[in-house]
Amino acid sequence: MKCLIIGLGTFGSTLATDLTNKGHEVMGVDHVEQRVEDIKDNIAVAYIMDATERVALKQLPLSEMDCAIVCIGQSMDNSLRTVAALKELGVEKVYARAIDATHQSILQAMQIKEIFIPEEYAARIFAQKLVENE
Repeated sequence: MKCLIIGLGTFGSTLATDLTNKGHEVMGVDHVEQRVEDIKDNIAVAYIMDATERVALKQLPLSEMDCAIVCIGQSMDNSLRTVAALKELGVEKVYARAIDATHQSILQAMQIKEIFIPEEYAARIFAQKLVENE
């Protein structure tokens, strides 16, 4: 599977590395140069780019990607702009991280089928571990 991951903070870079380790081809994008530098040797290719800009995204081989995963977690605006640009460019499978319930609701209205809030998921897993270890 070929995946485009946009947003290479803790969540995005961990996802990118794990997918690569499982044999998938990952292209990573972030506007922060240091994040790209930190991961570039661990995934197929990494670009410094502002993914909110449709013109920038058009330079990527989007038609070769099986999916795009928007992992932007600090700016709802940047996340939504990126998702909208990907959809406008014809990317069929777009998954997105939501910051909160409002963000999740907007992504649902944009017809994003897979939406995840990593903090909620991690909290549920941790709560389960605590209960099991009582």
